[in-house]
Amino acid sequence: MVRVVFHFVGVLGIASFLILTSALPCRAQSSYHSMTQFSIGGEGGWDYISVDSRAKRIYVSHGKEVEILDEDSGKSVGVIPDAPGVHGIAIAPDLKRGFTSNGGDGSVTIFDSETLKTIRKVRANDPDFILYDPFSKRVFPMNKKITVLDATTGETAGELDLGGDPESAVSDGRGILYVNLADKGAVAVVDVQALKVTKTYPIDNCVSPHSMAYDAAGQRLFVGCRNATLAVVDSLTGKVVAHQQTCSGVDAGGFDPDNKLVFISCSEGVISVIHEVSPDFYELVDTVKTELWARTMALDPITKKIYLPTADIETSATPDPKRPFVRKIKPGSFRVLVVGP
Repeated sequence: MVRVVFHFVGVLGIASFLILTSALPCRAQSSYHSMTQFSIGGEGGWDYISVDSRAKRIYVSHGKEVEILDEDSGKSVGVIPDAPGVHGIAIAPDLKRGFTSNGGDGSVTIFDSETLKTIRKVRANDPDFILYDPFSKRVFPMNKKITVLDATTGETAGELDLGGDPESAVSDGRGILYVNLADKGAVAVVDVQALKVTKTYPIDNCVSPHSMAYDAAGQRLFVGCRNATLAVVDSLTGKVVAHQQTCSGVDAGGFDPDNKLVFISCSEGVISVIHEVSPDFYELVDTVKTELWARTMALDPITKKIYLPTADIETSATPDPKRPFVRKIKPGSFRVLVVGP
């Protein structure tokens, strides 16, 4: 009798388990891996990297200039010079122009994205991250107080006071920018025409939001935080709908809408790959090994490849008791890693 009851309950349990699991979404698989690397060499540090998938070019900030590589071969196709302390590069394909944010001399270099010739340099308020908004055709070289530029003329279109220290931003393509405020643990919502912050979304359990990506269809913001957390935010309401563990030292991110994958690159030498099961449910599906200090990235939305700049870092002793050890970039070691499916 006991055996019969046990067997009967077991069958019901298995049936229930099959019913429950069949209702769950399939776990996404990631085939991302390191593919190759493009050697650049030289000296100097780096910050952001951008990719122009239409022209198949990669733009890499490097010391006082921008290195431009062919996306297929990795060979140099040109350089944007005279960009001291360059942080980032924004490309406006519709205008055939590019823009670099130069922190060293507080300027933006405007160049022809076809010929790679410099058009002009304009003053900007100590720019860091830089973004082109196709809706307003304006350029936003990020700072607490942004000198906003008209992308067609290069003239100043106005000033935007964010009220906090920005790290990265995305455009919804319809007149709104979302900007991470690292010192506030929040996201600023910006009207690109009025040049005003209309709302500020506080992000709970998020220390120093750094990376930002956007799912236009799901209306979700993916905010990478320095406490190894991804915060998923409803872009319309500001509600944090999900958290997900990430790698340590997050600095950049991207989103592939075709495969519903969020990518977070970290200085510890990995990329966290997170699957968007639904707009409110996410799961970590892969941790892709890269290299130490490969903290910034650019995702090509067509090829799905990811590009990450890095270099070898050496630690050496100094006679200064206040700074007994310093880290330096090993000359000639600068390169771009290529990761893909």
